Amino acid sequence: MDKKGPIKVTGEETMAVCKCMQSKHWPYCDATHHTLADVEPEIIQLDKEKTYLLCQCYKTKNPPFCDGSHNTSDIQ
Repeated sequence: MDKKGPIKVTGEETMAVCKCMQSKHWPYCDATHHTLADVEPEIIQLDKEKTYLLCQCYKTKNPPFCDGSHNTSDIQ
């Protein structure tokens, strides 16, 4: 996966979202959460007619969806 921008998802009805931050394919769950027994993926419902942008930078305030936070400067 290209880590330079959001992942475009179209035509999907459900998605397992990583909540443990151990997935090598974040925001997708890859079942590495087995080391954290009390953490399970979040199953989200999607409209297969819509296109979604999923965050890869971990800066989004609305995980797993990209909110453009990667475009903001870290300089204050």
